[in-house]
Amino acid sequence: MGSFLLRVSCGLLAGSLWAQSGVALHNLEIGAAGMFPVSGYKTDAYSAGPAWRPGYELRFLRPLGAEVGFTEAWLPGSNCEYYGCTHPTEIFKLLDYGLRGHILLHADRIDLSAGVGGGYIWYQYGDSYTNGSLFQYSGKAAVALDRHGRWRIAFTLRTWRDLGRPTQQWLSTTASVIFGFGRPLGAP
Repeated sequence: MGSFLLRVSCGLLAGSLWAQSGVALHNLEIGAAGMFPVSGYKTDAYSAGPAWRPGYELRFLRPLGAEVGFTEAWLPGSNCEYYGCTHPTEIFKLLDYGLRGHILLHADRIDLSAGVGGGYIWYQYGDSYTNGSLFQYSGKAAVALDRHGRWRIAFTLRTWRDLGRPTQQWLSTTASVIFGFGRPLGAP
């Protein structure tokens, strides 16, 4: 009986994947990014560097979604001692999660959104002093590439910072491709 219900559920899901408006229930995103240290003494030793970001958004309502993403960046640092300076590259990993509000324009082909939520940062050589929770907020503009809005290109500006005493603030810019499928509640 369980196998039968699973097959019926998969069949219903597969049938509704392509019958959608310009708004998708599930959105998978991957993109190339640049990561920039903005302020705080924890960022002083680093310079801007390349990054990449996969992400997922669940649009449970037409104007509102929950998102999660992961950014991995390679930032050159500097370590100066008595005999001179070295400039090693350090890997940073940032997790972001939160809610995103959407405004759809031009027959759902243009999607402007703003997101807010939490995050976490891992330094390659970090400990409990450097690794920690962050607050993140972002703005995104996405444009549909096809008539149904399944494929989109997007540009995102995202900022991470700690709460309280400002010890670190990071900025990333991401150019990405999004693939969406399924229909959220409230979609025509």
